[in-house]
Amino acid sequence: MSRLRRRFQRLPGGSLAAGLGAGRRGAAARRRPAPVPTDAARRARAAILVGGVIAGLLGLAARCIHLQVFRSDELLALARAQQERAITLDPRRGPIYDRNDNVLALSIDVDSVFADPSQIGDPGAAARRLAPVLGMKAAEVRDKLASDRHFVWLRRKVDPDLRRRIEALGIKGIAFTGESRRVYPKGDFAAHVLGACGVDNQGLGGLESAYNDHFTGTPGRLEFVRDGRGDRVLYHTRIEPISGEGLVLTIDGAIQHIAERELDAAMKETGAAGAALVALRPQTGEILALASRPVFNPNTYPTARDEARRNRAVADFYEPGSTFKVITAAAALDAGKVRPNEIIDCENGNYVIGRRRLREDRLPYGDLTFTDVIAKSSNIGTAKVAQRMPSSSFLEAIRRFGFGRASALELPGESPGLLRPLEAWSGFSQVSIAMGQEIGVTPIQLAAAMGAIANDGIYNPPFVVQSFVRPDGARVTPERPADFGPQRAVSARAAQTLRHMLQSVTEDGTGKAARVPGYSTGGKTGTAQKIDPKSRRYERGRYVAWFAGFVPAMKPELVLVIMVDEPHGPKTHGGDVSAPVFARVAEPVLQYLGVPPDVDGTLVINRPLRAAVDTGRGAADRPVPAADRRPAGAPRGGSARAAGRAAAGAGATPTPMLASILGIPRPAGPAARKAAAPGTMPDVTGLSLRQAIETLAGMGLNCAAERGGPRVSRQVPPPGTPVTGATRCAVISE
Repeated sequence: MSRLRRRFQRLPGGSLAAGLGAGRRGAAARRRPAPVPTDAARRARAAILVGGVIAGLLGLAARCIHLQVFRSDELLALARAQQERAITLDPRRGPIYDRNDNVLALSIDVDSVFADPSQIGDPGAAARRLAPVLGMKAAEVRDKLASDRHFVWLRRKVDPDLRRRIEALGIKGIAFTGESRRVYPKGDFAAHVLGACGVDNQGLGGLESAYNDHFTGTPGRLEFVRDGRGDRVLYHTRIEPISGEGLVLTIDGAIQHIAERELDAAMKETGAAGAALVALRPQTGEILALASRPVFNPNTYPTARDEARRNRAVADFYEPGSTFKVITAAAALDAGKVRPNEIIDCENGNYVIGRRRLREDRLPYGDLTFTDVIAKSSNIGTAKVAQRMPSSSFLEAIRRFGFGRASALELPGESPGLLRPLEAWSGFSQVSIAMGQEIGVTPIQLAAAMGAIANDGIYNPPFVVQSFVRPDGARVTPERPADFGPQRAVSARAAQTLRHMLQSVTEDGTGKAARVPGYSTGGKTGTAQKIDPKSRRYERGRYVAWFAGFVPAMKPELVLVIMVDEPHGPKTHGGDVSAPVFARVAEPVLQYLGVPPDVDGTLVINRPLRAAVDTGRGAADRPVPAADRRPAGAPRGGSARAAGRAAAGAGATPTPMLASILGIPRPAGPAARKAAAPGTMPDVTGLSLRQAIETLAGMGLNCAAERGGPRVSRQVPPPGTPVTGATRCAVISE
């Protein structure tokens, strides 16, 4: 009680009664009604409430605008990334054909393996099962399967057997999609012309790179939408890809085969570091064959060496050596500075020009006609004629033949060669260039220049694309650059005179090995010593062997340029190394093109050979192959397809030689019915002489022939006899 009293004494009033009284007054005050708010207070409260609601709505609207307008693309992309998946479907690249419509490159449908990591329950276990089948490391596969993405490639463009093995594993989340893969059915055939394709169907080198946009077409898409968790596919759509355009080339598959075969033989015989060959129609500039060695297989392009990928016929330039004397002679004849029979004093092989002494490459010569200067490849005689021309006129003549600039050939990486401006010439440059030094040319440039001589002085830029093939099959001729059209390089009279002179090279000069039985031949040999890039001096033992020529000499249908880089052995000159390749290529090609021989007497088989045919014995002498003469109205120097149609009417099928060389199917017919077992002599009796020659040539057999009638009546050896490439055979049509 005392404690309670003391507590109340501390309150105001100091007594218990006072404390109790204060408590009663407080309770009474609390029971009094609250004051009624005024109208102004109520309006203020309502305004505050409305303002708050409006502010909230404005904030919500602002947020919606921010999300729907300013961040709409970002959020839509995020939603699609969570719900939608899309796979790009590569379009099928357009095919590549040779001039006879034989396929050189095509695209086929294949399967590619991909995974959806969100569907993979145990990435480690799945990787251990998949890795041996895919040929990959388990850790690499596990990293892919453990990804937070919904799509990862595992293996692109697999074969059907691998797909079956992967499907047999039954792993959830592993699937396949169709793609296309580029295939080159003939392996390394015309590889430097075609180029190759990467795993993403991107062109790598050659025409595949130059015309990649035409080949590619329009990609397709495989799109599918999943539910919010990314598990179930709600629907999917497929947009089919549109195939790209194809190309038809001027390349003739049969001629290309012959060119590559003989170039390979030359490489083997000489042990050369490289080689190139260009075959060209001078009347049009069409390239019938283009080969470069070493070579690669486009089907295995990633494993090819850089050295093999280089197209030496287009991308590399070399000193042309004495082949350039043709251009010097053309310029001098056109300018009237020399006559074919004019006597030139060749100084017995010792001629001083300023501070330099000029010598002959082989033998010293005294007085020679200008024709003999070219035939015997006299350096001194050529230098004396070159000195008669003003330097500016000589340079302009060189440029008219296409040297010093790229020819606008469709192949990528074409080199312009090396032709220095006049102000960079020294006092000896004109003489050096006249002999083929201090200038660099590509094989394709030299072929086009020789084509101008063969075409009565009209230079046609070389080209390799004949037409585009649209997906609907329509063919369109490409437009050529306006500033790279035909142009006159030299007068027709000078070109014709020079062709006569160049015949002497193969008859009495340095190019005798280039002679083709039954045909007049013209051309020029060349041997260029290579320069050491470090010392910048000519290096002993390293040469480039050339031969550039045309056939038949007076009405050329074919131009061939052969370059052999660094041949080894006792013979390294162009006349010994490259000229024989010219003859070995030109002989079957002229037969194939149906070009009639222009040298009398070469088609008549002599009595011993006729007796051999009559008795069934082999020929004693090397047989002279002969071509069937063209029928009336057949185009000169045309393709095999054109020649065949001229002989058999429109719609004729490819010739037996073309079919056998390129491996294309042949329809049933006389030639097909005469087929023999591999390695044995077929029965060619009853065929036309042309069909018989082409059938045997397709087997790699050289055949002598005598025309006497429309059909082959006798042959040697008889049908069924085992034969090889060295077997001598003959046929007679009566």
